[in-house]
Amino acid sequence: MESYILSSGVLNDNTLHIAENGKVFKGGYIAFIKEYRFSNAWSNSEHIKRFKRKDTLNKYIANNYPEFEFYI
Repeated sequence: MESYILSSGVLNDNTLHIAENGKVFKGGYIAFIKEYRFSNAWSNSEHIKRFKRKDTLNKYIANNYPEFEFYI
C-alpha cells in the first residue's frame, strides 16, 4: 500500500491510500481517502471515501485537492 498526504491540518492530515499493482482492498476498492473535518477545538471527525475506479479517483482529487498532482 502506498500512502500520500493530500493536505495537512492542525490535528490530522488528509491522506490517500492506494493498493499495490494487481491487488485491491476488501470490497474491491483500489484506493481510499481518509478525510478529517472540524468537529471542535480538540478533535476532528473522520470520513472515509472509497474508490473502485481510477477515473473517479482522479476526478475527485482534481476537484477537491487541485494543488495535489497525482494521476494513476
